[in-house]
Amino acid sequence: MKTIRSNEFKKYGLVLDIDTKEIVEYLKNKAKMPENGNIYIPHEDEFYLLEEVKEIEKKYFGQLSLQAGYCNGFNTKLNCLEYHATHEINVAATDLVLILGHYNDIKNDQIKVEDLEIFKVNKGEAILVYPGTLHFSPCRVDDSGFKMAVFLHKGTNLPLESKSSDPKLWAVNKWLYAHKDTKQAHDGAYVGIIGENIEIKY
Repeated sequence: MKTIRSNEFKKYGLVLDIDTKEIVEYLKNKAKMPENGNIYIPHEDEFYLLEEVKEIEKKYFGQLSLQAGYCNGFNTKLNCLEYHATHEINVAATDLVLILGHYNDIKNDQIKVEDLEIFKVNKGEAILVYPGTLHFSPCRVDDSGFKMAVFLHKGTNLPLESKSSDPKLWAVNKWLYAHKDTKQAHDGAYVGIIGENIEIKY
């Protein structure tokens, strides 16, 4: 398995040299953990009070408003891929795995599983994910699950104000491709992942 320090990661994002101790501690002690599955909280009021979060907004969001939240859970599968028109910053509060692809790999509105790459992210590491990088929920590497901070431009991933003519636009600034064997596909998400649903085994 590759790591985010490998050359292969460079087309998907940047590894950030920033202090993350405060963020990791917050997620460890205060962030909700589901009994099973995943939980995604787009914005958490207390999160914005952390000095490290304020510094991320100032340095990486060009005076646009930050949306500070997190994704925690027990996922082990690819399931879906999404991309945004703007960048995303993630901080791993536990070791975890990301399955990534690139917008340029989309052919005829489909993505082949064989074109995706798998990367390990260690606790405390921070990355900036480029616009157009295909990603979705992290995968756990042990039974305790994963915790990851998610920093986005304000409004991203929130419900659409009105239905879009593009079936892939699933939420604000969120284009989603689902694997056929997923809840998202059952709920009407665009099915565009071709191949076996990747599972991370540990």
